[in-house]
Amino acid sequence: MASEIWPMEAMEAVASCPYCGAMERALAFGDVEDWAFACAPGLWQYWDCTHCNALYLHPRPTPASIGNAYRHYYTHAAPANAHRLVSALKQRVRNELWSQTWKASIAPRLGLPHWLGWTVAWLKPFTAEPFGLRRWAQRPKGMLIDVGCGNGDKLSLAARLGWRTLGIEMDASAVQAAKAQGLNVEHGGYELLVRYQGQADCVVCSHVLEHVHQPLELLHLLLASLKPQGVLLLGVPNASSHLRRHYGKYWRGLEAPRHLAIPDSNWLMAWLRAQGFQCTQVPSYDLETALESERMRRKGNSVEAADLRAARALLSQLGRPAMAQQDILQLVCERARS
Repeated sequence: MASEIWPMEAMEAVASCPYCGAMERALAFGDVEDWAFACAPGLWQYWDCTHCNALYLHPRPTPASIGNAYRHYYTHAAPANAHRLVSALKQRVRNELWSQTWKASIAPRLGLPHWLGWTVAWLKPFTAEPFGLRRWAQRPKGMLIDVGCGNGDKLSLAARLGWRTLGIEMDASAVQAAKAQGLNVEHGGYELLVRYQGQADCVVCSHVLEHVHQPLELLHLLLASLKPQGVLLLGVPNASSHLRRHYGKYWRGLEAPRHLAIPDSNWLMAWLRAQGFQCTQVPSYDLETALESERMRRKGNSVEAADLRAARALLSQLGRPAMAQQDILQLVCERARS
């Protein structure tokens, strides 16, 4: 869509880093397109903050116009009919594995007795555990708020584990998809968190921070919404990702122009500690990002077998990255004990 442009009147300049406020920056990537979903026109520029190592878009769509970049987004609908039966069976197998692992009952599942758990246990090394699942299964149940809940997949899983759930979602199509599942979802931005200060036992904010114009404002509201013993599950692309260094402007973590500002892992963890929170980092599974990055570099519309082979070969070659270079920063944040 490089032949089209984003209207200039719907753009705004970014004078300083959205995270640390520093003005010093260096061009990281120019002429980036929406290779992820091919629904947002224009060529985009990402800049490295030379102070906190964040990566941010400048210029960027205004808050009033950014919705035009979400016309064909993955949170809008359920899987296609042709794949629904296979997807449902796979989900039952995964739910059975997780139920056996965490001694919980995550429906729908196969319903195997505990002594037959070995029949699914072998899948564990090959199955990516959803971020947050372990905490939802093991922690005392209470109120869970998912900020940017999309079509409600995580909300539904948490509810099946016994949590009282609330979703907040700005995308009207995603809200409709979530409500169709019978989920409790409010339509609006993260500012709705003001209504729930100090009320949440668990707050989930997964792949939302990079989408907002004022990420520090969102972070403050997330922390303020927690009860004293509450936990924040925060997931966000890492500006210092080892895959970013390999794929450059075709890194899936960019997703121009929807990803407005991506923090550096070390800086974000230090900022959270300064707010009185201790953070445990959960390793990410990088295959999906590498797979999509291969597709984007090829400028294909769908993933092919060659992309999977290339992604696996790359990850094998790179080896396990240091925690500071994980592709996705996944943090479990709780108030530090004095």
